[in-house]
Amino acid sequence: MKHDVTVLILDPHGEYGAMRDVGSVMPGKRDFGIEPVGFADKICEFATDTTINKDAKPLKFTLANIDARDLLALTTIKNGKVYLNALRKAIDGLKAVKKDYGLKDIIGMLESDEDANNQTLIAELAYLNEVNIFAPQGTKIDELITQGKTTIINLKGTPPDIQELIVTRLATAMFELRKLSKIPPMMIIAEEAHNFCPQQGTTSCSKIFRTIAAEGRKFGLGLTIISQRAAKIDKNVLSQCNTQMILKVTNPNDLKAISSSVEGLQAGMEDEIQRLPIGVALIMGGNIQMPLFVEVRPRQSRHGGESVEIIPSKRL
Repeated sequence: MKHDVTVLILDPHGEYGAMRDVGSVMPGKRDFGIEPVGFADKICEFATDTTINKDAKPLKFTLANIDARDLLALTTIKNGKVYLNALRKAIDGLKAVKKDYGLKDIIGMLESDEDANNQTLIAELAYLNEVNIFAPQGTKIDELITQGKTTIINLKGTPPDIQELIVTRLATAMFELRKLSKIPPMMIIAEEAHNFCPQQGTTSCSKIFRTIAAEGRKFGLGLTIISQRAAKIDKNVLSQCNTQMILKVTNPNDLKAISSSVEGLQAGMEDEIQRLPIGVALIMGGNIQMPLFVEVRPRQSRHGGESVEIIPSKRL
């Protein structure tokens, strides 16, 4: 944000909006000369559920801009080809009589066919309709992405399967628009990335994350993945990360995943990673010729992801 980089943050827990607020440096800690500051003028937040995310603008998709194949991709139907013709026929029929239409209209057209084979598709579309992510006028791309600003996609309160669908739609749109230079060069930041590009199994957004990780940089689209469980992240994505910032890790599987994805990790480094004190990170890759230990300064903005204290502790 300080360098006016255009950023899109995928925030599953609704924590990043706290960066709007001024933080505080705890007394007794090394403060690095940091002055607390908020970034409200740099942030724009969108959410699918604005009833619990009241500071966010609603995130909606325009149904008229989504063709039958893309709409099927938003469902959990595995063999979408079976329903493609029926769905395409319903959408084409609606477009012939009205400019703006909703999922209820598509469901009505499918039901009017009285084809028993359409029941699975109708049930899937009814579920999407309940989530309320479509609107006659969806969020425009110039509202969502502004050069030099940070956009937060707050997914708090959104079911995991719908989170995947939203992330897939947004990541795909960013990749395609960036290839055409219709949006500025930017960075996508994925919090809890193991939920979107897992090593075991696949999600609806696994493919686009692999594509962005492998090809995005040549189009000016960067990807930052954040996770406490490196072993759970798709190795095809993790291995494409040029720079890694590693905090203390003790799980053997996570250590193995880090070792296999980082070139030049010297013998004994795994032991060092297990012993890292709080606030110290190991940085590798990029233009760094050898592993570098750094002390992380306190944050300037309010921390939105602080742990909840069950038993209050005395702070020094």
